[in-house]
Amino acid sequence: MFRKIFLIVLAAIIFTSSAYANENWQPEIRIGILRGVNQVELKFSAPCVMIDSAGRKILKNIAANEIFSVDFGTLKSNSVEIRSENILLKDLIVTIDGKEYFGGVRIDKKNNSLTVINLAPVEEYLRGVVPEEMSPSFHVEALKAQAVAARSFTLKNRQRHQAEGFDLCATTHCQFYGGVDSADTLTDEVIKITRGEILLLNGQIVDTNFHTDSGGMTENVSEVWGTYSPHLQAVEELEKNTQYWKKEFSLDDFSRIIGGDFGKLKEINLSPLEIGKSAPDRSISGRVKIVQFIGSKKNLQLTGNELRSKFSLPSTLFDIKISGGKVIFEGYGRGHGVGMSQNGANAYAKHGWTYEKILLHYYRSTKLKKLY
Repeated sequence: MFRKIFLIVLAAIIFTSSAYANENWQPEIRIGILRGVNQVELKFSAPCVMIDSAGRKILKNIAANEIFSVDFGTLKSNSVEIRSENILLKDLIVTIDGKEYFGGVRIDKKNNSLTVINLAPVEEYLRGVVPEEMSPSFHVEALKAQAVAARSFTLKNRQRHQAEGFDLCATTHCQFYGGVDSADTLTDEVIKITRGEILLLNGQIVDTNFHTDSGGMTENVSEVWGTYSPHLQAVEELEKNTQYWKKEFSLDDFSRIIGGDFGKLKEINLSPLEIGKSAPDRSISGRVKIVQFIGSKKNLQLTGNELRSKFSLPSTLFDIKISGGKVIFEGYGRGHGVGMSQNGANAYAKHGWTYEKILLHYYRSTKLKKLY
């Protein structure tokens, strides 16, 4: 009888421990914070140990809130990690040169300098990403959609910076990561509500590109980056002609910026902009594919993406004309136009759409799944 009771109690303990482990488990992401530095100052919110990344040998014990420096010249190992042995990584805060981040740290010796990498659980990483990528003032359903999109992008693009020793950078090249200071009560809550949720297509995590505003219609990914993805196709928005913008350049400045001994601009050949209407020189959404410029010395053809880069234009959804001795760009939207429009998602949320419906509108044929 006693043995039977013991086995029941043991089974309950194992089940409870397993459930607790599953509840707390999540992928770990490596975010590049600093590169090319000779020294970094660190502080941790709990007692930690410094270990050699290769041999896993403990090199140093570190007290909670102890401020110390790691120098390239005195660091003996090629790579070290600093973690806590007593608390979960998600509950640890590290201060790197005065700025707080979630999790621990890895420091690599690379190219005669130090690369400082934040080791963060994905959900804590998102706490420093979501409020930077979408305003916490947006509708809660739009924020949920952003949380799922950011999580899917994170897990899809792990090892994007593998050659540099980490997964993602902390800039807009990947996703802007502001660390602890960026965390917000509302976005923390939507991250918790959508915990572990990602988008799949044919069983694979998809790239969930997003941008500020489409101007009225998103774009086929092939028009922007030359690759085909069935879930990143142009879709119409609830509102059109959004985020109007205008930029002007003198004829001399235009010729200087466009370069190539172009001479003075005489004429521009480009079909008129109509959102959602294609032309030989415009994509299905109306974005500029190519423009022909007639100059006094030679003619040039430039793509919409080249013009956006050269003239720092908000988008490629624009018209261009010569007027009053100036070259005038007028357009709509902000960003590349691929995937989810954040302002568009907010508009749909205000009209009663759930985050699931928003995501499946922008990322066609995908399925929402809870990964952990």
